[in-house]
Amino acid sequence: ENVSYDQRLLVQAAAGNLPDVMHLHNQNIRSFVHKELLEDLTPFVERDTSFHLDAFFPNLVKTCAVQDRLFGIPHNFSTLVLYYNKDHFDAEGIPYPDSTWDWNKLVEVAKQLTKRDATGKIVRYGCNVHIIFFTMIYQNGGSLLNEALDRCIIGSREAAETLQFLVDLSEKYHVTWNSLSPGIQWDDMYAGGRCSMLANGRWAAAWYAKYMPQRSMDIAPLPRGKYRVGGITAHMMSMSAEGKKKQEAWEFIKFLVGKEGQVMVSDDGNNIPALREVAESDLFLKNKNTPLLNNRVFLDEIPHARDWAYNPGPYLTVYAVGQSMALAGNNVLLGYDTPLSALQKMEVEMNKIIANQKRVAVSTHFVGSTMFYLVCLIILTAAFVFVRQRKKNSYRIVHERGEETP
Repeated sequence: ENVSYDQRLLVQAAAGNLPDVMHLHNQNIRSFVHKELLEDLTPFVERDTSFHLDAFFPNLVKTCAVQDRLFGIPHNFSTLVLYYNKDHFDAEGIPYPDSTWDWNKLVEVAKQLTKRDATGKIVRYGCNVHIIFFTMIYQNGGSLLNEALDRCIIGSREAAETLQFLVDLSEKYHVTWNSLSPGIQWDDMYAGGRCSMLANGRWAAAWYAKYMPQRSMDIAPLPRGKYRVGGITAHMMSMSAEGKKKQEAWEFIKFLVGKEGQVMVSDDGNNIPALREVAESDLFLKNKNTPLLNNRVFLDEIPHARDWAYNPGPYLTVYAVGQSMALAGNNVLLGYDTPLSALQKMEVEMNKIIANQKRVAVSTHFVGSTMFYLVCLIILTAAFVFVRQRKKNSYRIVHERGEETP
């Protein structure tokens, strides 16, 4: 079954059967709040003197909030970094990547690291950074949505320049493959030594360490554009608004985000603990799964990071944005469209979805309000009829007894 966790939750919500505690991705929180599925945890935090929100990284707490109300507690996260093969750099005498790198430096070094065989076929690519496309839009001054998250603005010059840069990496500089290339999986390419640099998250580190010498791999900050912006993806523990045992759910959430639960996150090795006490200790920095990796880089990227891959807001879905973006990118690669035109068409389609979702929300609110007043009217009418009938019966009994009516 190709059904995501959040889709299953929405089905359960429609059936009135949400679990008391949920593990939500930061991309889904606004849509779940918009649908009134989540309990506001702000009161729980405010009255629980044993719980301290400042024990977590501030940027992670922000991903759990909607309009200054807290609908989740940070559980685990990952920033996006640039993995690189140290052996490839050493063989070419190239210094390792650092925080000074920008897009131009990435291209310069990727050209040096790209290798061909005697027939001219590329046998090793210099880089692949397609996974951070939206982060690179932010780096270039663009965005998917406006600040209010209710209008798509991706059809901008800044976004088009970013798309053109990614297309040029494969079609002009030939330092990476494009999204139309069949049968190429970026994790296999990097772990197999056929790609020298790869943008990815913490979830990949332990896997790479199993399939390539750990001394050969390390990480660096993402190359910057006009601005230094990184990517962060986070998971939080949230509570169902319809749950019956909310205090018990809160205690369970506290366990999962407390030290014992966070040590389990670190031991797993695929994510970074949200609790600073654990993330900044040797349990993570010298993690048993990746002891030779410069894990500190993941933490250093937090202050510069924005939601990865993007914040879809309350009206769009990750699926809708992803499908539309894939269509725009493929049309550019095939020469059917220009980056600016393709993204402007995507913007129109996304804004149609947003407008439709707004109408649905208003209609639902109107229907709900109308039904409320209608029910109230029915109750009042029934009460009036009941009182009137009772008064009539009283008059009848009095008349039959020959008593004077008041």
